Amino acid sequence: MGGVAGHLAHLYDNRDLTFNKMAEILQKAAKGELVGTEKTDGYNIFLGYVDGQPRAARNKGDMSRGGMTFDDLINREFRGGEESKRAYVTAFNAYVAALESLSEKEKAQIFGPNGEIFYNTEIQGPVAPNVVNYDENVVNIHRMGHKKYNKEDNSLEVVANEKQSAFLDSVIDKFEEATADESFSVRRTAFLTLNKITDEAFVQETLDRIQRTGYSGDMTLNDYLRDKLTPFTAKSLPELDDERVELLVRRMLGDKTAPTTSQITKGMDRETKAKVSAFNKNSKILSKKLIEPIEMAIHDFAVELLRGLKSSYILDNQAEVERLKKETETAIRAIQDYEGPEQEGAQDILVRQLTKLKHHDNIDTVVEGFVFQYDGQMYKFTGNFAPMNQLLGLFKYGRGKIPQMVKEMLMERNESETVAILPGKFKPAHRGHLDMIKHYAGLADRVVVLVSPKERDGITAQTAVRILNLYLDDANITNADVQIPDFPTPVQAAMEYGNRPEMKGAKIILGASTKDGDAAERFAGNVQKYVEDAEVLNPLDYAFKPVGEVLHASKFREAIAYGSDIDKYLPDTSKDRVDYIVDMVKKELKLKPKTTQKEANDPFLGIFRGLVEEVLEEKRKKKKKKKRKLTKKQIRKRDKNAKEIMKSTKKQYGKEEGEDIAYAIATNQVKESDEIEEVATMAGGSVAMGVDPRKKRKVTENEVNEALNYLLQKLGV
Repeated sequence: MGGVAGHLAHLYDNRDLTFNKMAEILQKAAKGELVGTEKTDGYNIFLGYVDGQPRAARNKGDMSRGGMTFDDLINREFRGGEESKRAYVTAFNAYVAALESLSEKEKAQIFGPNGEIFYNTEIQGPVAPNVVNYDENVVNIHRMGHKKYNKEDNSLEVVANEKQSAFLDSVIDKFEEATADESFSVRRTAFLTLNKITDEAFVQETLDRIQRTGYSGDMTLNDYLRDKLTPFTAKSLPELDDERVELLVRRMLGDKTAPTTSQITKGMDRETKAKVSAFNKNSKILSKKLIEPIEMAIHDFAVELLRGLKSSYILDNQAEVERLKKETETAIRAIQDYEGPEQEGAQDILVRQLTKLKHHDNIDTVVEGFVFQYDGQMYKFTGNFAPMNQLLGLFKYGRGKIPQMVKEMLMERNESETVAILPGKFKPAHRGHLDMIKHYAGLADRVVVLVSPKERDGITAQTAVRILNLYLDDANITNADVQIPDFPTPVQAAMEYGNRPEMKGAKIILGASTKDGDAAERFAGNVQKYVEDAEVLNPLDYAFKPVGEVLHASKFREAIAYGSDIDKYLPDTSKDRVDYIVDMVKKELKLKPKTTQKEANDPFLGIFRGLVEEVLEEKRKKKKKKKRKLTKKQIRKRDKNAKEIMKSTKKQYGKEEGEDIAYAIATNQVKESDEIEEVATMAGGSVAMGVDPRKKRKVTENEVNEALNYLLQKLGV
């Protein structure tokens, strides 16, 4: 955490903590008596509601001004660039939508009558990536650590708002419905239960390790450090008398009432003054070395408390554990082989973190840590996440003069790698989709299938992913990976994936069928404008050739709903799973009957339906490009979103086209027409990737049914 949240303390960070109190906390932790929450790996922010507006704060300055409005957030520069800014803005949008579900009275009960309370919150998920890959985008409102600004002394105070938090818990369910169409959901942080340590000898050995340092009884950590630093300072600086040694130690321990080194050495020669000043500057390193044995004992204890715990925000915890192991192993080897600037410093970091981690195989949980409150103070246990995070951070981002090691490695590794990207709906996937994946699996080193996050007739992206993975396993396709991107349209999804760090130097093939033509080339061109360090190949040079009967995902949904002709949609390798797949889809499927009983019995009504559809389509053509009318609220939201998107789109597409794209994205107009066409052929389906966003949408089934029912009533049928 950072900004308003400040540093979330380990036990050994609290200099006023006595050994006896530390032992009490560790013993309660071992017995499972601590109540706390999962510490998640996201972007920290504080959320409030002031003067009738949702507000956000990243630092004390924001809090002193009553927090940032949406416009303030849009205009803010973020250290993480546009990607980081997008995460904060889309998360804040969801927060605004969530608050709209509450009355003003309810908001006052949560944030205080004057909006003084700001809630400690974490933005996490695919849109806000850090070390851990969470499956969902969540605005996680923590259960502790909330703050308010004190104008009197210009400080931030932790608030004891149990009553307000309890009321927030009572209305939090309203947020789920209110944010159903948002990129983020808004929730309270999940509680986490630590492992109980039944090995009493291990617990006692932990306490003995700490006491062997000299820290024991009612001694605080400050007392322990003073006892260690005083004789060491006297020995290192014999020029100082006892009084000056004591003053210097107070200074080194951060006592704000202690004099400066210049005051301590007043009247002494220049050489002594310089020596004392240098010694003081080194005090943080000295204190850290003295605390290190205590830190290591608590670290090993925390590893056992967190061993094998599962995160509430990840569907497949074990798969994520394996990914983190592999990435950490890569980072360790890269740092070991590093020979650039500050090589010695990089090796020191490696040794220090491996002393804690010991081996990358010791990573066995994706839970970053456990957060709890004790005697009014917030603490955390972090286990092996901390050293893993340090190693991955050094590898990916560098430190000081140590450069990024990952960039050169990825460029070298990916310069000959070809990646096929296939974005689409796949709700549910059928035989044609699998045949297309097979086609690209034979052309590319790896295939990335991006499943749109939007539901289709009730079928969720998670279900679509499970079905696709079944097909891939049954067909023994090992170089395809199925993911849920944060963006519903194929252009955006492909852009974002192609611009990931691991794609640097790669060649990208975008999935297309031979019938896509110019649309597929435009799609590739748009992606190439955004992707910086990868080459986007012409999709038509690698396009999939559809032949035979056309299969539609919509028809597959109908077949499942009515229990007819299901087999023809399933790949041959997965036909023995028909019952499992049908049960999985039926649990979610929300599909109204396509035909009435009368229509089934009377072929004339089927013909009549066709005539109705033709009339409706003709009527739609006459409307041409008439835009749907937006509400005032939607217009405000569009303008705010467009303002954020405008900068990048103008640069990529020019002023006029950039404005159009920005407003199209902001109003979410590019929906049906800009997604993957749910069409595939009998022999191996076609998935149209480059559909023109201006393409007129088809007449919906509901519209046909409504018109048909109206006419039948008029005719008395």
